[in-house]
Amino acid sequence: MKYNKMKLWLAALAVVLLLSTVGVVAWLLMPVSAESMRRSAVIVEQSTWQEITIDGKPQLYFSSALGDSALLGVTANRDSALHRKHLTGCWVNRWMLVPSCWGRIATVYSRGATTPNIKGDSNIVNLCRLSIAQQLKTLKTQKSELDYYLRVHGVQDNGYQTIASFASHVNMAYNDVMRASQVIDSLVSDAQKKRHKFELKSVTEYVAVYRDDEGKLMRYPLKRIFADGKRHTMLLQTEDEATPSDVATISKSPWGNKANGGLRAVGFPGLGEKGLECDTVSSIIIPGSLRDYRHDLPRVLVSDGAPVFTAKGFFIGIVSGKRIVTDLKYE
Repeated sequence: MKYNKMKLWLAALAVVLLLSTVGVVAWLLMPVSAESMRRSAVIVEQSTWQEITIDGKPQLYFSSALGDSALLGVTANRDSALHRKHLTGCWVNRWMLVPSCWGRIATVYSRGATTPNIKGDSNIVNLCRLSIAQQLKTLKTQKSELDYYLRVHGVQDNGYQTIASFASHVNMAYNDVMRASQVIDSLVSDAQKKRHKFELKSVTEYVAVYRDDEGKLMRYPLKRIFADGKRHTMLLQTEDEATPSDVATISKSPWGNKANGGLRAVGFPGLGEKGLECDTVSSIIIPGSLRDYRHDLPRVLVSDGAPVFTAKGFFIGIVSGKRIVTDLKYE
């Protein structure tokens, strides 16, 4: 009797496991709803800057370089040298039949700044001083002209507030460059006591930006798992390797590999356009068509990295230029 009860329990457990497995597989293989399409899309904010480390610590920054002959925009303020770009991405599962996102985001690969090949501590110091001198010359002239304008005009004059705001910006830039000059001078004067090591580095950070179910703007730091140069895509992941509870994850579908036909893409209209911040745009579904894996989606509405689905709701891949990348890597 006891043996028969054990068999019944095992059989019931097997049935429950089988039904659960069938249910999960059926759920994953079902078309994606319009709401889930929208929730699967995410904005990826890419921030890139170039820094000058001194004895291993970042102390100065620069906006760009002219080969190995010049550093441009050397400053003590990192934000002045920051380059920000916004991409579209989507939350994806690692495996087709198992919920396995763990914070993964598929998007297009966007190359950051290339570190200039400038060697030699004294060479770096000289290029920093040259950049600082050129900036101070320009900023001093601007400060003088703006100070004069503000002295002889009043708040009642047309455009006064705009010019006052610009003057404040120039003063901040001037102070940042002066601080950079002071850093260089202090290190040079200290060189007789201690030799300092200078190095140029390029840094890229990623942040996932989306709105939760209550409309609150959420930001999750990301790390890059890998970049696929051949497909021009990359896979990112939340730093804690956890998927936010209020997003939708999508999986590669055996019915989504279509070269032709109608499609649906999720885009953030105006994303990346000047004057439109990423926290002011919302995702919408844009219809289109596919022919030989080439789409007719308008670029201003659907940017690179946007998830694309068949007209029935099966995931195809992501936008890259005028093509759809279907053979994404998920691990």
